[in-house]
Amino acid sequence: MRRTKIFDEITAIGAEKRFEERSGISSVIYGLLIVLGFVFCKGNTSFGEKKYAEEKAPPAASSSVVEINSDIKIINLGLKDSIVYALKNNFDIEISRLDTKAKGHDIAIEKSVFDPTLEITGGIDNIKTPINSALVSGEATTTEIIPFVSEGKTGNAVLQSMIPTGATLSLEYNIFREFIDPKAFTLLTPTYENYIEAKITQPLLKGAGWFYNRSPIYIARNNKKISIAQFKSTAIEVSDFVQEAYWNLVKAIEDLKVAKKSLERAEDLLRKNKIEVEAGTLAPIEIVDAESGVASRVEAIISAENAIRDREDELKRIMNFSDSEIISDVEVFPLDKPLFEPKEVQLKETIKTAMAKRPELKELQIEVENAGMEVRRKKNELFPKLDLSGGVRYSGLGESEQEAHDSTFSEDFQGEFITLTLEIPIGNRAARNEYKKAKVNKEQSALNVRKKELDIVVEVRVAVRDVMTNIERVRATKKARELAQKRLEVEEKKYSVGRSTSLEILRAQEDLATAEGNETKAIIDYEISLGNLETAKGTILDIYNIQIEDDIT
Repeated sequence: MRRTKIFDEITAIGAEKRFEERSGISSVIYGLLIVLGFVFCKGNTSFGEKKYAEEKAPPAASSSVVEINSDIKIINLGLKDSIVYALKNNFDIEISRLDTKAKGHDIAIEKSVFDPTLEITGGIDNIKTPINSALVSGEATTTEIIPFVSEGKTGNAVLQSMIPTGATLSLEYNIFREFIDPKAFTLLTPTYENYIEAKITQPLLKGAGWFYNRSPIYIARNNKKISIAQFKSTAIEVSDFVQEAYWNLVKAIEDLKVAKKSLERAEDLLRKNKIEVEAGTLAPIEIVDAESGVASRVEAIISAENAIRDREDELKRIMNFSDSEIISDVEVFPLDKPLFEPKEVQLKETIKTAMAKRPELKELQIEVENAGMEVRRKKNELFPKLDLSGGVRYSGLGESEQEAHDSTFSEDFQGEFITLTLEIPIGNRAARNEYKKAKVNKEQSALNVRKKELDIVVEVRVAVRDVMTNIERVRATKKARELAQKRLEVEEKKYSVGRSTSLEILRAQEDLATAEGNETKAIIDYEISLGNLETAKGTILDIYNIQIEDDIT
């Protein structure tokens, strides 16, 4: 039996962050540079929007709100921070946690079947009836009708409990006081009678046995395990959503960087063209082409900044920031950066891991176990009812309560009894069809396991292929970006000697920006595919050292 906290909180172990290497600059100097950067960039905006990338970067503090000025607030978030926030605040997670808690109460409810019960009853019965018998009244010569008075008081206590074999144990104590007038043939008035009876009733066929009577507890425990598996499935699903939203935000920020670099190139070309036109070495039309290029780059930056807002809102929605200190105007700054580190993935080992770790498969396997127990229960209920009862009773009598007690415990008046009861249902259609239904349910549960295993294999294979494909994409887009850079350099050299035009330069710049964006997208897609692979394996919580504690009793 494991006794740990049950989902009281989601514990994040470790605080590992991935930062870009800053060779040649100590962390202290880097922090000072960042602070100075904030001073010079305070309030600086680009086309009516706040700047991102290096200009925006606040001090590297995990999950903290940094106020730049009265209008700008930034929260530093690593990917792990984002997942932990979501797991703590997500509504689906909270609903699943409460369901698991409710399933824990079901276990106690099933155990309560074996709790003893104490029943106490008391009563008063006073009767006054006319006597029509001289033998009873003792008045043989009178014709007057006199009353017969009977006053009775009863107290009864029964302590009863069921044991796992199906037997019912009971201990009963009863005391009865009676007063009658006239007493006629009664020897004692008032009369005190009491008895103590111990009794056991044991089913021999239907309802008999340790398994039959405790199996509801086993099923309730398994239902809680199922709920825990569902909780973990929800946590894994939410974590996967978070990592995709997080990396999409990173990509949007990287796209803005690319757009700004492209704008800088276009502005540099425009500046050079103006100088040459003034010098009379270049036709004025070249300025028009360069200005057109600058305008298109400005539009790209505006679109990139809007995309960042959209990606931020999506991440905030998944993390459910509405009830925390994080307000709508806070900007999320992702600390983790995409790092292309190709990983070798072994398909067979990955599938094996998924089969062991996926909570959905564990849930279905437990359902098969429950279905098997239900079949055994229904088979027991096909038997006729055969109950054996036996016990012993001690009785007592006296003119006072004490005398009755003494008489009872003297063991002078002892009786034993035994009873065998057989009950055979004619037809027994309900029990027979319940048994057949339970067998069908077990077959369905087994098929669900096989189907889920096949689904997991396919999901893992797809996830592994995505990782391998994205590795090749990153390499290809890197090569394309390098070639686009070289082409731009060639065009610039040709332009400097009058063998190219501003239009060709702008096209080369645009091609380079596209290649840089494609490379960034490929790297981000690779990071997302790694997260999807861990989700398919059921290990995404493990790689971020996020533990979900449980309790099964």
